[in-house]
Amino acid sequence: MTRPGLDLVATVRSRLGGVPCDGVTTPDTLAAWLSAQGHTVAERPDEAHVREFRALREAAYRLLGAAVDGTTPARVDVDLVNRCARQPAPAVVLSPDLAAVRERPTVAQVLGVLARDVVDLLTGPDRDRLHQCEAEVCGSYFVDTSRAGRRRWCSSATCGNRVRVAAHRSRA
Repeated sequence: MTRPGLDLVATVRSRLGGVPCDGVTTPDTLAAWLSAQGHTVAERPDEAHVREFRALREAAYRLLGAAVDGTTPARVDVDLVNRCARQPAPAVVLSPDLAAVRERPTVAQVLGVLARDVVDLLTGPDRDRLHQCEAEVCGSYFVDTSRAGRRRWCSSATCGNRVRVAAHRSRA
């Protein structure tokens, strides 16, 4: 199962080494990311939305790190996530034929959905299985859903494979 809060922080790749790659830098890339996540928003994202998205993402990243490391989170990060989490959820209304119709959310409402998932990650049962990828340059967080609870990488196919190939080359 994918977690929206983890997808949020994963919009920056290679955080710990090399050149970090930010996947959301413009209103167009934000619109594309929201669409890829299944959110058809009621407005066109603008620069202010991009700034808010990136601020939420970085606060979430630092809070996840504090949870994994067992350190005290910065109050400013807690406050920012809480402010976003307080956004009302997108409305679900009843149509004349008694079907549920979900209204298109605003960008702020989608940020609220993302922030509430971060809150759930940090306070719910998945917190004990929250880990940071052990690949040297990655820095992503993931919930370890393996039976043994010993997963080391955000993705065995990408980061895990890179680590195994590097280990093989160093032995050769």
